[in-house]
Amino acid sequence: MKNLFPALLILAGTTLSCQQQTNTATEVPETATIATESTDAAAVKVMHQMFEAFNSHDLAAMQTLYADSVVFMSPEMEKPVVGAHHVKTIYGPLFEMAPNVKDEVKHYIHSNGEVAVEFVSTGTIENISPDDPAQMKGKTFELKIFARLKVKDGKIIEDVSYFDQMAFLKQVGLME
Repeated sequence: MKNLFPALLILAGTTLSCQQQTNTATEVPETATIATESTDAAAVKVMHQMFEAFNSHDLAAMQTLYADSVVFMSPEMEKPVVGAHHVKTIYGPLFEMAPNVKDEVKHYIHSNGEVAVEFVSTGTIENISPDDPAQMKGKTFELKIFARLKVKDGKIIEDVSYFDQMAFLKQVGLME
């Protein structure tokens, strides 16, 4: 019991210290909280608009949501791609290949103008190019995707997406 008493004192001191730090941390100027909330609200709004435009297959509307200097990163890209004009080259072929492709947001969190979003992309491959394997036609896919969108001044300035490429290739018949 004698050895337990100093440990309890240390624990009590740590708890009081944490409570004091918590109290200090909550004494943030109200304007700073409002600025973060409005920044996050704007980022969430842009994220929702992007998914609405995607599900409508509206490339022009999607492109307006991206800054001219946006950086795209994803596993299928060898290196980052820069520029809002790439919205058409990234998403146009997908809309052509799978005309019914849709994204469903499952969960998102936001902080400091960034939104991390989990979503599921589903569709059926109906149109394939002459270079694509014929067995892809008619295949359906359901792909879980995670993306981080960084928003500044109402525009997406960074779009980083991750998904399991192997799962997609298996679903469309290109891998066993």
